[in-house]
Amino acid sequence: MRALAGGTLALRLLWRDWRGGELRLLALAVVIAVAAVTGVSWLAERVAGATEARAADLLAADRAVEYPRMIPEAWGERARQAGLETALIAEFPTVVVTDDANRLVSAKAVSEGYPLRGSLRVRATPEAPERLAEGVPEPGTAWVEPRLLTVLDAEVGDTLTLGERTLRITRVLTLEPDRNGFFGSLAPRVMFNHADLAATGLIGEGSRVRYKLLLAGAEEAAVGFTDALVAEQGNAVEIETPTDDRQGAGEVVAQARRFLGLAALLTVIVAGVAVLLTVRHYAERQVTGVAVMRAVGGTRRRILGLFVGKLLWLGFFAGAAGAAMGFLLHLAMLALVAELLGTELPWPGLRPLATGWLTAFAALLGFALPTLARLRDVPPMRVLRSDLGQGLFRGALPLLVAAGVILGLMAWQAGDLRVTAYVFGALVATLALLAVVAGGTVALVRLLYRRGGSGRLLWLTGLTRRPWTAVVQIVAVGVGLMALFLLAVVRNDLLQAWQAEIPPDAPNQFLINIQPDQVDGVRSLLADAGVETRFYPMVRARLVALNGEPIRAEDYASDQARRLTRREFNLSWAERLQGDNSIVAGEWWSGEDPPPQLSVEEGFAGEIGVDLGDRLTFESAGERVTAEVTSLRDVRWESFNVNFFVLASPGTFDDLPGTWLTSFYLPSEDTALIGELIRQYPSVTPIDVSAILRTVRAIIDQGSSVVELMALLTLAAGVLVLLAALQITGEERRFESALLRALGARGKRIRRMARMEFWLVGLIAGLMAGLVASVAGVYVAEGLFDLDYPFRPGAIAAGGVVGLVTVWVAGGWGARRYYRVSPMRLLREG
Repeated sequence: MRALAGGTLALRLLWRDWRGGELRLLALAVVIAVAAVTGVSWLAERVAGATEARAADLLAADRAVEYPRMIPEAWGERARQAGLETALIAEFPTVVVTDDANRLVSAKAVSEGYPLRGSLRVRATPEAPERLAEGVPEPGTAWVEPRLLTVLDAEVGDTLTLGERTLRITRVLTLEPDRNGFFGSLAPRVMFNHADLAATGLIGEGSRVRYKLLLAGAEEAAVGFTDALVAEQGNAVEIETPTDDRQGAGEVVAQARRFLGLAALLTVIVAGVAVLLTVRHYAERQVTGVAVMRAVGGTRRRILGLFVGKLLWLGFFAGAAGAAMGFLLHLAMLALVAELLGTELPWPGLRPLATGWLTAFAALLGFALPTLARLRDVPPMRVLRSDLGQGLFRGALPLLVAAGVILGLMAWQAGDLRVTAYVFGALVATLALLAVVAGGTVALVRLLYRRGGSGRLLWLTGLTRRPWTAVVQIVAVGVGLMALFLLAVVRNDLLQAWQAEIPPDAPNQFLINIQPDQVDGVRSLLADAGVETRFYPMVRARLVALNGEPIRAEDYASDQARRLTRREFNLSWAERLQGDNSIVAGEWWSGEDPPPQLSVEEGFAGEIGVDLGDRLTFESAGERVTAEVTSLRDVRWESFNVNFFVLASPGTFDDLPGTWLTSFYLPSEDTALIGELIRQYPSVTPIDVSAILRTVRAIIDQGSSVVELMALLTLAAGVLVLLAALQITGEERRFESALLRALGARGKRIRRMARMEFWLVGLIAGLMAGLVASVAGVYVAEGLFDLDYPFRPGAIAAGGVVGLVTVWVAGGWGARRYYRVSPMRLLREG
């Protein structure tokens, strides 16, 4: 009963403070922080829920066996004897040709029974109603996506040429369960019967084909079959399950969720600064009331309990309001990326609501309680003597507790201690730099004021009389503006820097699957068209051993390393090092007939745990090759030239089946060359990189719109910081305004003095925010993305302008009531 009575009293006191306007800024800061966190949480939960709900559909089976060669018929027979349903898939990029056009497509050969899970949906014509497909395409026919009909200017009933096989279009494909994410959708789909695969003539040794055996049935039977297959074949087979981390949509969404989570955390930090500033002002106004409570018998424990209760009630209501705003925010973000998701999402759950309340309580108990807890030490004699308890709120404990809360929230959102340490270190360094610059500026202003006289520099009196609060204002506003610049300005600059890395004549066409006996003919055809290019040999092989020990995916902790150990690699050999490669360790081979050696890209080497002197064993088509790693390379992948994870000395891979590839720049008006090349060499697959880049950039643009929403929330939190900083000096500003008006100053002059102060604070904070954001941009670009990102003085100037205007507008609005005080106040209040 006592706890219930205490909770009721805390609620009544909270309502009284709210009506008095004491807690509105504090509550608004919590609402914004909760909105940022819950908005991202709901977005991630619903996208992840859609993926999990359709996990088996996304695989089109309960399990899938991927193999680098044609699936042996014996495997399917064994699976059926175990009581499993089976289907076959072969998927590869190629070009289809009609009488008037050609187009890069993603071809997919499927056998009877596909899909084992989920469903295919088709239309008889593009305008016809959608319906479930009955079976798969008949031999000699194909089903195509609507966009392929558009680009080929074709209709249902027309024919297309796939390699050496002519197929008649009989259906429009509208839904395919196992379409692999966003990037699997870049090339339009052509689906045909598995029985026509050999007749296309497109499949040869070293061809880029994904062969799969789909399985469906009892879990025990599927596990037993795949385990036995892995025991026989080792790393030659890859087993996929619906719960596996898959590349494509899931990986992109996970990366976006982590980035947005850190962006939301940046908003929480800025809002937390507003809480720290606001709660100090609120606590100072509670001192007299607490002293009265102490004087009439209130214990220290009772007073602490009341303030904890008020914070819990405030956290409950502010958390609910913030969650409601976050729900609307996540709906806006879903609308911005609707084209990328392209699936029905599950209903929103309640977990983000709990996350929102947890964030609210963490912010209030971590940022506000350490300050409010000191009120229990207010001496009862403060009722009679106002000078008692003056140093009550001094000390660094609230800041230390707040730093601990920030560190915990960072680790929670990032999920990576290394990233957390870097971000937290950068935040501390930024705050220290802002504090040093702000302190130095205020000291310089005070010196100028003393030497310049009180007449010409009267507008500086605010900074000279309130040096500590001026430093707090500059630091707080600088943090808010820095967060805004990082999310808005620097992101755009990084995208522009990435685009600048690609020269106008960068290769936009790749030719793959060139058979050895076709190289001279393709080179001659390109040379006749004025295209000079270099051809590269390539073999596809799987890494099976490191220093004689078998490579097993389960031995690696990171998802990326496990994926690398399960997949096939494109390997090549060369006599000379390319210009966009550089040796970072070891030496490149030399001589006319060097022994077998390997040069490994340093990022790949780090993931797999490869170092100089290690021996790698690769397997392709049953053949194995082992060679020593003699160098590590840095590769500029953004050059769009042909590059490889692993290069070998000439002769190392001579016993492995291979193909050739090349890349070159082709103006848009010369696309007829590709059509002629495909007609003469149908097995050669061209890839138009410019088209893919346009699609990826569209995806980046839509994702950037989501970040813009987070930037707006961060800006709102930054404005709250400014208003909270102004609230600290509110009483002093009221008194100064009344005194100046009593001495004859007009309201216009008083407002001009305040405006000059706001301009100075905003200019300093904005310049520092622009400087810090620009330095961070250089660090991120060069350290994380290996981009040439020049330091931009213009961003510093822009920061100064934005800071000046923001502080002027927000400060003028927030402080306007402080400069309307009558001179009679001096007489009434003594």
